[in-house]
Amino acid sequence: MPRIRWKVRALWATLRNNWPWKVAAFAVALVVFLTIRQSTSHTQTLTLPVELELEEGATAVPSVEPGVVDITLRGSEEAIRQLSVPGAERPRVRVRPEQPQDGSKTVTFSLSRSDVTCPTGLRVASIEQAELTVTFSPREEHTFSVAKPEVIGIPAFTEARVYIKPEEVLVSGPSALFEEIDLSRPLRTELVDVANLSSDKTAMLRVLPPDERSGWTVHPERVRAEVILQRENGERLFTEVPVRVLQSASGARYVPDATTVEVTARGISSELETIDPAGVVALVMERPNGLPCEPQIIFPSSNRVNSVVVRPPLVRLLPEPQSQESEP
Repeated sequence: MPRIRWKVRALWATLRNNWPWKVAAFAVALVVFLTIRQSTSHTQTLTLPVELELEEGATAVPSVEPGVVDITLRGSEEAIRQLSVPGAERPRVRVRPEQPQDGSKTVTFSLSRSDVTCPTGLRVASIEQAELTVTFSPREEHTFSVAKPEVIGIPAFTEARVYIKPEEVLVSGPSALFEEIDLSRPLRTELVDVANLSSDKTAMLRVLPPDERSGWTVHPERVRAEVILQRENGERLFTEVPVRVLQSASGARYVPDATTVEVTARGISSELETIDPAGVVALVMERPNGLPCEPQIIFPSSNRVNSVVVRPPLVRLLPEPQSQESEP
């Protein structure tokens, strides 16, 4: 018992010795700990495709279900923010399944954190849908046509024509996957952005596989797309466009000296052909001292027309003649 009391007194004396410095050191250590914890406590969940790597000499092609998994990543605020930057390095989920030696076609295994490759500053916090089922089936090859890419950012009054080469690609993959898709459906490509461009554009676009599941191989992986921008390349004549008068609030009524005008619209030929002539109207309004006014041409969809020429260019409004009632 005296020995224990002596140890307690020695410990208490050690704690009391230079205790202000000990408290300060503890406070500094606590601040450093909380700072590091705060800088690595940001998380974000991404849905990533599962990539399958084939073994050398594999006689069958694997496909995986589910083809995508939800991965929660943890890291600093800057590292998490980089995930949303276009072109930045993305995490990848890659597995190398081994074909069963007993002849079975399916194998089930659990996805581990080591199967996820993360950019610098990130680590895997959790994995949803970790159980994967891989099915091995013979490889098949089919030819698919490639759809013309979607063009975004087209300037106003401009038509974009797209030409791609080659127009067909060869797709190989597990026969089980080919049985579940429409072989006649063209494959899509990446988008083409022509915003802020004044001339034509040529780009190499990646061909997207038939679906998001792993196991597809597309050859060639990219096609050459040539985008030709055409501005105001046509015109259309609208004859006998009716003239309508916007009556004034004073109550005075007018009639135009021309009941119809002739309108020549300029713009993209394919867009001009879709305009319904019955919807084209020329509006005129009252001018001071009876001055002639320029008709305002109204189209069913004004964004299809770039410019117009009106004949006659000016219309004069005349007081509406009052009808005289015959005396009995």
